[in-house]
Amino acid sequence: MDMRVDEQIALWNHANARLMDVRLGTLARGDALRAYRLPAHAFLYTIEGSGLAKLDDEPRELGSHHVLHGGRGAVLELYPAERLSYYMVLYKAEPLPHYLRQYRSHAATGDPFRCHYGMLPSYPQALADNLAAMREDWLSADPLNQLRARLLFGQFVHELLRQLREQGVEPSRPDLIAQVVRYMDEHYAEQVTLSRIAELFGCSESYLTKQFRRRLGLSPIRYLTQVRMDRAARMLGLAGASLQEIAERVGYPDAHSLSRSFKKSFGRSPSKYLAGPPDAVPELPVARTEYALAPVSPRCYIIVDNHSHDRATGGSSMSRKKRTSSLPAAALLLGITMLLGACGNGITNAGSSLATSSPTVTASSPAASSPASAESSASGTRTYVDSQGSVTIPVHPERIVDLTGSAIGNLLELGIKPIAATDASMQSPYHKDQLAGVVNLGEGSDFEKILSLQPDLIVVFDYLEAAQYDKLAEIAPVVRLAYGADRPAELLKKFGDFTGRGDQAQSWIDEWNRKIERVKPQIVETVGDRTVSILQPYAKGIYAWGDKGGRGGEILYGDLGLKAPPIIQQKLIDGPEFGANLSLEQLPDYAGDYIFTSNWGWDDGNPEVVYGSALWKGLPAVKEGRAYFIDAKGSYYNDPISLEAQLAFIVESLLGKEGLALLS
Repeated sequence: MDMRVDEQIALWNHANARLMDVRLGTLARGDALRAYRLPAHAFLYTIEGSGLAKLDDEPRELGSHHVLHGGRGAVLELYPAERLSYYMVLYKAEPLPHYLRQYRSHAATGDPFRCHYGMLPSYPQALADNLAAMREDWLSADPLNQLRARLLFGQFVHELLRQLREQGVEPSRPDLIAQVVRYMDEHYAEQVTLSRIAELFGCSESYLTKQFRRRLGLSPIRYLTQVRMDRAARMLGLAGASLQEIAERVGYPDAHSLSRSFKKSFGRSPSKYLAGPPDAVPELPVARTEYALAPVSPRCYIIVDNHSHDRATGGSSMSRKKRTSSLPAAALLLGITMLLGACGNGITNAGSSLATSSPTVTASSPAASSPASAESSASGTRTYVDSQGSVTIPVHPERIVDLTGSAIGNLLELGIKPIAATDASMQSPYHKDQLAGVVNLGEGSDFEKILSLQPDLIVVFDYLEAAQYDKLAEIAPVVRLAYGADRPAELLKKFGDFTGRGDQAQSWIDEWNRKIERVKPQIVETVGDRTVSILQPYAKGIYAWGDKGGRGGEILYGDLGLKAPPIIQQKLIDGPEFGANLSLEQLPDYAGDYIFTSNWGWDDGNPEVVYGSALWKGLPAVKEGRAYFIDAKGSYYNDPISLEAQLAFIVESLLGKEGLALLS
């Protein structure tokens, strides 16, 4: 049901609204913002340029001075036809109780601010000037200026609604159930709860359940269970996949819980399901569309901020794609036990990490595989199951092109020098001495150059566009790794698996664990119950990081188990996001008793806007000498080589030079 403009005006007159952020983003032609799930209600205003926007898969043409509004939880995509600059204003709002009582029809359909609409303003300059002033005040360290930013936000809404009414634009409500279905299809591997979904999409649990049953004939949790069972059944036949591993990758805590749900869904246990009737291959579930109600679109982690849009090939954009692999007819005829099925999962940020986990089960080694696999091994190839499906790869790849942008150190640690890599792979100071002779492919989109190198294997993260993947697959086999889904040790194991160097990967992991065991007791004793945070100023603000996405977070919070400030623990460690974009006034909330920091390292921002501020200088960690400046670019990576350098820096910072002796 649509809302009239007058209803929107009444809504804003009876609501509490709070400005959350004012962002300025730029996308070059060929870049994209893919599947960004709005963390709050948002206005998008294009300053210059043109292109295509999709809001929950609904396409909208964009030109200079277009305005687009989307509700919290909606998925936004931007595809510029030329350089596209825009403001994004994030806000939270809720109707006052008396308004909800008076207009029960609004309350019955959930959050009335989740309406979608777009327009080309008749008087754009008034809106553009307002946004420029609002952003300047919002980034100011002066609380009085930030108060004015909130007042300017009210003026922006007033002017926009005035022009909406003048043009007769009618806001429309998004398809709530399609949004929820898409969310569950993307996040089934997480601990998804009904309350979490209801809160994300601004409605009550009872209303969501009622609408879900009316639309699909089953409850949201029952639908989620079906998604998980579908994925689990397709993973059962994969060589080397234990029931516990499958359980964890489809959102269950243990094999027992998975088996119980599986038997309820299929009427037999996983082992009997796999065995099937005599002389029969287990029947896979009926193939599902990518989303039950929504059309196919790119899927991703939450992108935690728009500075990452410009560096998709460098590992910062957190978008993900799903590709479907069919079950080969030859495998059915031969009755091979390894069933090939596509299992994919989308989610930021940046992320985030902006995350979520894609079900990825690695193939067993050729020596332990079935006769069919042995035949493949004899011919120099084997079947490997990556994050998106199955691919035939060389048993011992020798000419590898690395297009991950940030994971190249995994190959180097295993003693493998790729023949070519992206420019982003070359930036870590910890890798440079090992990259002599490696061809720099820039952004990695020069397919003719890649072809001329005659690779026998290409490694990518699975946020790659389908068209790019298809072009690469014509050149050589492509292994797709789930972006942001694996801890560093898990990712190294996968590199070890598809390169045939699993023993070397495990050796590094064992030695790493021994190093942590030697230094952790003294570090924990030194730090005690005090908190540690990771903060990075950049051109548009400050970023705080959790236990994902490099910057030493995996070591500080993961391996060493140090305590984070409550807001970082809640949002970035227990929560789904990789990083949090904060304003200067929020700095004290995110600052720990110990701070590891650097400027962003990937843009031209002046870090002295933060480091020179009175707020920064007044932080206890800064005044007492417990702020440590990490290497800006080296901290971005979390491969084995970079982790070892980061660990050495952390140990020296917290224990002094004598602490380094514990690492040897």
